[in-house]
Amino acid sequence: MYQALKISQLFCELDDNALDEVMSAAVLKKVEPDEMIFHEGDRAGAFYIVNHGKVKVFKLSPDGKEQILMLAGPGETFAEAALFSAGTYPASAQALEKSELVTINRDRFVALLGKNPDLAVNLIGRLSDLLRKMTRLVEGLSLTSVTNRLAHYLLKTSRNEAGAVTNVVHLKVKKSVLASELGTIPETLSRSLARLTRDGLISVDGPHIKIEDRNRLEKLTAAG
Repeated sequence: MYQALKISQLFCELDDNALDEVMSAAVLKKVEPDEMIFHEGDRAGAFYIVNHGKVKVFKLSPDGKEQILMLAGPGETFAEAALFSAGTYPASAQALEKSELVTINRDRFVALLGKNPDLAVNLIGRLSDLLRKMTRLVEGLSLTSVTNRLAHYLLKTSRNEAGAVTNVVHLKVKKSVLASELGTIPETLSRSLARLTRDGLISVDGPHIKIEDRNRLEKLTAAG
């Protein structure tokens, strides 16, 4: 649990004493694949850090269409916005694989904020980052096509954190999950993959997608 806190964006800059205080408000929770962690509208009693595994945070439209807001992996936090909401979760969360979560009690954490200014500053920074991501998500869904969003995803995923580029993207989630993340349905995603394949920009072999023409793929994303 300590290591999960130490590598998270929210807590990585805290000293050991402050981390010990946070740990006093935390417990470990194990979840199985497809297990719901919370539903939209549930009382927001905690937020989470992924220790192991992967979690999706999503909303459902009235007609049942799913839109993934974020995918959280090891060291990443989710549901922090619930700390300042009206007491309920604004979205749902579900484990995509067997996962272990650090669950941090909302009331006890809010009490810690008053004693640790660095923790409050880190939280503001994290919420600002989430706001920027949500703004980009809304812009992408509103202003670009599914094929454009797919091209952008492939280019982004083909770069690691150090900036190194590979031409083979290994999908780490099911295509149905990727479709939801891109704001579409699996059938439309399949048509976009087929279009990019037909045009010679990519080739697909199961979960492996090879970028055949990076320049044209970049031009596609620039065109909007």
